[in-house]
Amino acid sequence: AAAYFCQMKYTVGLLDEVIESRILAEIDLKKEFTQQRTATSVSTRPVRQESFWDRNRRQAESLLARNNGERLVRKIITAYLEPPMNDTIPGTGNQGHPKRMIDKGAPPEFYEPLPLRQTTPQDLKKYEYPKFRTCHDLPAKLPVDRGLEFDNRGNVIVRNVGNKPTPDDYPWQEAPYCPVDADPFLPWIHDIFPSLDGKKLEFVAQNKRRCKSGSEYQKDILRMTPQVALLQPISVEVIDEEKARTLAPQLWSETDKDAAFSKPQMPRYRLAPYEEASPEGMWTRFICRFHTTDFHSGKPKILKETLSEYPINYELAGYRKNRPQLLTPKGRETNLFWTSTLLFSCPIPTDLQSLVLDGSTILSDGTPTLHVDVVPIRTSPRYGSKEVYFTEDMVGPRSRWETSGNQDTFNSSGIKSNGFNATQRWGQNHVLPPVEASGRWTNLPICVPPKITLEQKKAVVAGHVQEDMNRKNEMESKETGVPLQKEKPHQLTACLWSAASFSERGIKDDRNKQKDTIERLREWIEFHFLVGFDHIVVYDNSGAHTNDTSLEPITSQYPSSKVTRVDWPSLVCNNNIPGHPNTGERSSQYAAENSCRTRYGPYTEWMASFDTDEYLVPMGNYTNLKDVVRDAAKGGTNILTFRSTRGKLRHDFTRESEYHEKKKDGVKITPILEKADNVTFLEAYNCDSSPLPKAKYADRAKKQIYRTDYVLNHFVHYSTVTKPYMELYRDSKLQGKKWDRIVKEETERVTDEENEAVMVHTKIVTWKNTKDTSKRCHKTARANALWRAKGCYIGFPSPNDTSTYGWYGEDDMAYNCFINQKVENYWLPRLKERLERWL
Repeated sequence: AAAYFCQMKYTVGLLDEVIESRILAEIDLKKEFTQQRTATSVSTRPVRQESFWDRNRRQAESLLARNNGERLVRKIITAYLEPPMNDTIPGTGNQGHPKRMIDKGAPPEFYEPLPLRQTTPQDLKKYEYPKFRTCHDLPAKLPVDRGLEFDNRGNVIVRNVGNKPTPDDYPWQEAPYCPVDADPFLPWIHDIFPSLDGKKLEFVAQNKRRCKSGSEYQKDILRMTPQVALLQPISVEVIDEEKARTLAPQLWSETDKDAAFSKPQMPRYRLAPYEEASPEGMWTRFICRFHTTDFHSGKPKILKETLSEYPINYELAGYRKNRPQLLTPKGRETNLFWTSTLLFSCPIPTDLQSLVLDGSTILSDGTPTLHVDVVPIRTSPRYGSKEVYFTEDMVGPRSRWETSGNQDTFNSSGIKSNGFNATQRWGQNHVLPPVEASGRWTNLPICVPPKITLEQKKAVVAGHVQEDMNRKNEMESKETGVPLQKEKPHQLTACLWSAASFSERGIKDDRNKQKDTIERLREWIEFHFLVGFDHIVVYDNSGAHTNDTSLEPITSQYPSSKVTRVDWPSLVCNNNIPGHPNTGERSSQYAAENSCRTRYGPYTEWMASFDTDEYLVPMGNYTNLKDVVRDAAKGGTNILTFRSTRGKLRHDFTRESEYHEKKKDGVKITPILEKADNVTFLEAYNCDSSPLPKAKYADRAKKQIYRTDYVLNHFVHYSTVTKPYMELYRDSKLQGKKWDRIVKEETERVTDEENEAVMVHTKIVTWKNTKDTSKRCHKTARANALWRAKGCYIGFPSPNDTSTYGWYGEDDMAYNCFINQKVENYWLPRLKERLERWL
C-alpha cells in the first residue's frame, strides 16, 4: 500500500481514508508496542538506562505530593533590577521644545569607550511575582501590569486614559507588579512559548516607551529609552572566564565562597565589532541561561547558555523604509508601527529540544521544571541614521549608508561619525559582568509548543499526501508561477482580540462599557466558519475589564481544533484616542496579534486579525474565502487588503429602548433606539455609508489577510515588515538580482469589492448617537450645520443602491446608506440557518 501510495495512484476521493488509516495505524502500533513492553518484562532486549530527567521528574512528583510540596518544587518568576548605566556625559543632549513636534531634540554625548558595569549581586533589587504557578497560567499570569483594580465603591480604576503626569517614584510604585519601568532594559514580556519544532523559545514583548508620548511625560520618555535600545542588535565575542578576568579584572567575579552551589563553567562575553564577534553573537541582545533543579539535592542545576536571535532586523527594516531613525530624543515615534512589538527567541540547547517537545520537563499538575533566565546586554542606544549598525553584506558598499545621516532632523548632534563604530563606542575590553551581577529576568517557565490536536495532525498528514501527489503536477505549477509548498494544517486562520465588556478609547468612565461581545461572538464565529475559515484563535481580554464574565461560555462550546481561547487579561497601557496629545497605544492588542501570528502562523497558510464587528464577505461568484486567497496567490498576491467604512444601524431593524433621556422636569424627550431582538448584527448593520467600490480614504482602518510565511511583522492595519525588507545585498547579488535600498511592496493589493471580497463593518451605534434621530436624519439636516456635524447614525437605505444625495423617503428621512445585496440575499439566510442549530 505504501509503494502504491508513493506512485501516486490513489485518487483524491480516497485521500481521507488514506490519512485516517495512516494515523490509526500509528496509534495502533504505539498501543501494541506498549502492551508488548509491559508483557515482556523478562525480554532480552536491552533496557534503556534511566536518565537524569526521568529520575528528577519522579522525585519532583514525590515532593509535589507532600503537604506544601509546591514550595519545594515551584520556582517564582523573579526580576533583578540593575541601576542605570553611567554612560551619558552630563549636560549633553536635550529633548527639544515640548510643544514643537518638528523639534526632535539632540542626542546626548556618551563616554567612550563605554564604561564597564561594575555591579555586584548586592547592587541589584529583587522583586518576585508569585502569581504564575503552572503552565496552565501562561500567558495570563505573567507580570505585565497591575491587573484589574477597584476603588472602594467597587468601580474599576481606569489609569490608562488622560494626560496626568506620573510622580517621581512612579517606577517603584509599579515595580511590585511589573519591573520594566524601574529597569527599562528588561523586556516587557507578554508571552513565552517554544516553537513548534522545539528549537527556540519564542518571546513576545512590547516597547513600553511608546505608552507615554505626550509633552507631560518627557522624563518618562527619557527614562524608557533602553526599551528602544533592545530593538537594536549588538555583537559579542564569547570568551572564557580566564580571558574575562584578564581583560576586565575590576569586574565582580564569583568565588567559591560566594557560590551557593557548584555549577559548570559558564561562558563570558565581550562587546565586539561584528568582524570579531562569535558566529552566534553577530546580531543578538540577550543572554539566555537554561537551568533546572536537582530535586534529590534541592540545588539549582545550570545547564547551558545561548545568545538570543531576532526574527527581523528592526534597523534594517527602518533603513529600507527610508525611516532609519528608530529613536529620537523627543520620543514621539508612535508612527513607526514595526517598533511597537519586540520579538526575539532563545535557541534551546540541542540536548533539551526533545524534552521540550514531548513535555518531559512538566509535572502532572503543569508545574515546569525547566526554566530560562533572560539577561539583557546593556549598551547605549543608537540615535538616528548616522548610527545604523550594518555590514556591507547586508546593505552594500559602506559609502552608500555612511552618508545617510542627512535625513536626521536633530537640531544638533553629539554623534561624531557616520555609521556605528563599535570599537570606538565600546572599546576593546568591554566585558559584560557575570550573570549573577546583571539585571535580569529569572525563572521564566519553559512549557510546551502550541498543541496539535488529532484533527490537526490529520491535516498535517494530508499535507504530506497532497505534497506527494502534487509532484506529478510540478511542470504545471512552474507554468502558473505558483511555487510548490508543503501544505500546512490550515489554509485560513482568524485572530481575535476581544472582551466580554470593554470601554471605548478615550472613555474614562468605566460605567459606560460596551457589553455586546458575547451576543456578537457566536454569530461572528459561525459566519467566518461559513465563509471558509479553518481555525479561530480568541485572545480573551475580558480579565482587563471585569471579573464577572469572559468569552469562555461561547468558545468552550467549540472543539479546540476549531476555536482556541487564550486568556489574555493584560491592560492597554494607553487607551487615549489616536489624535490625543498623549496618543493611544493599545499594547495588549498589539502583543496579542503578534502572539497569535508567532504561535499559530506555522499552522496556517493565511491569517487575518480583525474584530467581532468586522465581517469578511466573499462577493461575486465566490462563496468561500479559501478560493479567494488561492486565486489571489496565483496572481502573485501575498497580502489582501479590505477597506473599512462604517455600516449604519438600519431603522427597520431598530426598536425603542426602555431607556429615555429625560429633561429636568421629568418629561420624556426623543426616544433612544437600539437593535431589535432576533436580528443578527450583520443584518442590522448591512447598510454601508459608502457604495462599492469604497474610496481610498477607507484605507485608514483597513484589515488584511496575509501569507504567514511572507509577512514577518504585522500591526493591526498594516503588514509592516515583509520578506523583501530582510533580503540582504549579498544574497541578491549572488542571485543576480537588483537590490534597491527602498522596498516597494508589490504583492499587496485591495480586494475587488464587487467581485471578490469586501469587509462589512458593524460597529455598534451607542444610545447617545440615536438621540434626535428625527432631526439628525431628516432631509433638511444636510442644510443644517449643527445636525450635519452630529451626523445620522441610523440607516435609511437607498432604494437604488447607487446614490443617496437628494433622495428621501415618504417620511422625509434622507437616504444615507447602501445594502449589500449578496449579504442580504445569499449570506444572511445561510448564517441564520447555522445559528438556528444553537437554539
